[in-house]
Amino acid sequence: MRSLLLASTLMIGLVALPAIAQDKNLAAKMELAQEYSKLVPVEAEVETSIEQLALQVPVAQRVLFKSILKENIKADRLKLVSEMALVELFTVKELKAMNEFYGTPEGKAIKDKMPEYQERLQPILQGMIQDSIQSLERQMK
Repeated sequence: MRSLLLASTLMIGLVALPAIAQDKNLAAKMELAQEYSKLVPVEAEVETSIEQLALQVPVAQRVLFKSILKENIKADRLKLVSEMALVELFTVKELKAMNEFYGTPEGKAIKDKMPEYQERLQPILQGMIQDSIQSLERQMK
């Protein structure tokens, strides 16, 4: 398993290397990405996601479903990929702004409330998607 993680990390690094090599701010960006990972921990995001997904499974199967998800979702790998994506996508200035925001009490509160916010939107969006699919099916007949 460790060798798979190492191989994945190496492949991500090799794919991202040309873009990153051109970036003179790489060290600063890596440091800021790691700071972001501390402010917005992937592990907490994974746990929240697992809890939300489990709500979509019948109660009798939730414990098993959650254990399967926890076994298969590798937070350390997600953290690495997240940090690489942050380095590739954002500028030093943007990363600093993100870290400053999430370091504030308001930023922390927003981060903590975001799963509930998304949970409230999810059924509405799913309904809209379902209506769209039904409309498409009617029009295709």
